[in-house]
Amino acid sequence: MESTKQSMDFQLPRRLQGLQPTLIRQFFERALPDSINFGLGEPDLPTPDFLRQEAARIATEEQNGYTSHPGLPALRTLIAEQYPHRNLPMTGVVMTCGSQEAMTDAFMCCIDEGDEVLLPDPSFPAYDACTRIAQGKPVYYRMPADTEFAFDISHFKSQITKKTKAAVVISPSNPTGKIMTPDDYRQIAEVLEGTGIWLLSDEIYSDLYFGERPRSASEFYERTIIISGLSKSLSMTGWRLGWAACSDARMMEAIQVLHGFTTVCASTITQKASLLAWTDEAEAAKAHAREVYKKRGEFLVKLFADELGLKATAPEGAFYTMLDVRSLGDDIEIAEKCLQNRVVTVPGVAFGQEAKGFLRISFCNTEERMAEGVRRMKEALK
Repeated sequence: MESTKQSMDFQLPRRLQGLQPTLIRQFFERALPDSINFGLGEPDLPTPDFLRQEAARIATEEQNGYTSHPGLPALRTLIAEQYPHRNLPMTGVVMTCGSQEAMTDAFMCCIDEGDEVLLPDPSFPAYDACTRIAQGKPVYYRMPADTEFAFDISHFKSQITKKTKAAVVISPSNPTGKIMTPDDYRQIAEVLEGTGIWLLSDEIYSDLYFGERPRSASEFYERTIIISGLSKSLSMTGWRLGWAACSDARMMEAIQVLHGFTTVCASTITQKASLLAWTDEAEAAKAHAREVYKKRGEFLVKLFADELGLKATAPEGAFYTMLDVRSLGDDIEIAEKCLQNRVVTVPGVAFGQEAKGFLRISFCNTEERMAEGVRRMKEALK
């Protein structure tokens, strides 16, 4: 009888064993009241009013049942046009519930049990989780801290084996704010050409850049699955709209089928409103966001140097900087001290071993709030 009871005890499937909430969330969930959030990567700028008004109109005036599984044809066509170098048909785009779903679907459709996936170190921890859920094996290539987390083709190449099935790039980067250069992509394409390896290009921050617009990896390597969305560029995190795009028809058919069984379709109201996301009004809103975050990043990097005597990386895009706290000790302990003084940061080790000794700092705050946050950090680190 005892053995029967034991056999009925709940056990997670192997693909989910060991998965835990990220350190990003663990620190955020423990924040004290009135904490200043340097932790989560969520825009604090409001969703542009024209999008809000359009969504409200659609909700009240139109019938909003399911769309087809891959999404509204007009929206998919608009997105396909964003990648003219690939000459994508409408069927080359599938609308998803945020870029996180697009990412998960893409991993599930190109990774099989035992396959190796090259991931940047440091990088957003969801890539590791998606690899494990797909029963693949994460293998890391270094973005060295001593070069301010720039791409290193020699280490990338050295990590490729016969088991490598896919590789991930993100530009601009979460957590470092670095942008991949055209030469980086050319080198990757040269290494991957003819291998059959998929390149998963996370481009969710591609509209948030502070110099030249980032190039898409898909311009350089055909076997690329583009992952993107509107959450960051238009402050639409809660609207849940992302997409996967690729010129390989079989891959897109697989993603569409999986997406249909997991979420049926992305929000119809969001899809309809998002038809305005490439209008002149939308482009002006994106440009404004770039100006705001560029100014904030420069302000915060200078503040860390002036007030704490600490160096932070100069962000090239997104809304993150990496603060070097190696001179002060362990990054988890330092993040904990900040947390107790009502400042949420993220220890760099949450993103990989290469970022150990750093804190990822998000500048989705006003300059006044950021100044107060740095003052609290200075107090905590005395």
